[in-house]
Amino acid sequence: MIKLFGISLLLVAIFMQVPSPEMRTGSPAVCPEMLLRVNPKDIQHSSDKCPEVDSDDFGTSQPWYQSLPKTNKKEEPKYKLREYDTCIPGLEKAIGCDSNADIKECDDGSYPIQRQIVDLEGLVVQQYSYCPGDPAPTLEGEAIKKEEIRVTPAMFRSFPIVESTIGSDPDGFSLRNGNTHFWASRRIQEFRSNMSGSDVRIRAIPIQWNWNYGDGSARNNNFPGEPDPQHTLHDQTPTSHVYEVTGKFSVGLTTLYRGEFSVDGGPWQSIPGQAAVPSTPITMDVWRTKKELIANE
Repeated sequence: MIKLFGISLLLVAIFMQVPSPEMRTGSPAVCPEMLLRVNPKDIQHSSDKCPEVDSDDFGTSQPWYQSLPKTNKKEEPKYKLREYDTCIPGLEKAIGCDSNADIKECDDGSYPIQRQIVDLEGLVVQQYSYCPGDPAPTLEGEAIKKEEIRVTPAMFRSFPIVESTIGSDPDGFSLRNGNTHFWASRRIQEFRSNMSGSDVRIRAIPIQWNWNYGDGSARNNNFPGEPDPQHTLHDQTPTSHVYEVTGKFSVGLTTLYRGEFSVDGGPWQSIPGQAAVPSTPITMDVWRTKKELIANE
C-alpha cells in the first residue's frame, strides 16, 4: 500500500505541468536575471520573452544606479563690480558736470561712467571710465561677482523710453532776428521687468535737454521750457533762440534721462549713467521783414 502511494505521487510529479510565471503571479513573466539587475534599455520597452544571457540587454552596459562622475567645484568669483556717475547733470557745482573742465561728453551727449573692480575686501584693483558703446575691459580669467540684482546702464538704455516732443511759438515759423520760443515735453516714465523671479520697477527721469537749432548753434538746459501761446518775437525767454539769417532749419533735441530701480517694492536705487534719447526734429521756417514807406495821397 505504501509503495503504491509513492508510485502515484511520482507519476503526478512527472506528468503534472508546472504553472507558468503568469499563472503564479498574474503578471508578465519575470526573468531570473531581472531579479538581480536592471538595464536602462528594459525601462523603455517590454517583452514576453526573457533575453538571452549573452544578448546586448545583459552585456557590459553600466547599471542606471551607478554614481555620477565627480565634477570640479565651481571656482568662486574673486571680484565685485561697482559703477557710478562721473558727474550728474543739473545738480550743484560740487558734483555737477560743469565743475570739472576735463570731463568730456560722450558722442550721444551723455557723460562717462566710472567703473571700479574691487576685491572681496573692498580694495580697488582696476578703475576706468567709459561711454555707451565702448568696450569695457575686464580682468582676464577672473569672473566678476554679481551678488545682487541690479540694472546696468546698458539694460536701462534698452527700455523703450519715449522721446520728448518739441514745440515752438510761433508754431513752425519765425522772423529773422526775432526771439523764437522753444520748449519740450517732460515726462517721468516707468517700466517693469522680471529678473531672477523678482519684480523690478525702473524709472526714467528727464534731467537735461540738449538743443541743436540747425544754424550751428546749440544749448544744454536742465529744464524743458513750457508753452507760451502769448509769446511775441520781441520777448526773450530762457529757452528762446534768435536766427540771424533766413531759411529753413531742422531743430533737433536730445533728452538725457537718469534711471533708478526698485526690487520687490524695496527702496529706489540709482542706475549709473544716463540714457540719451533723441527727439523727432521739427522744421523752422525763418522769414525776413521788409519795411516800405507808403505816401499818403
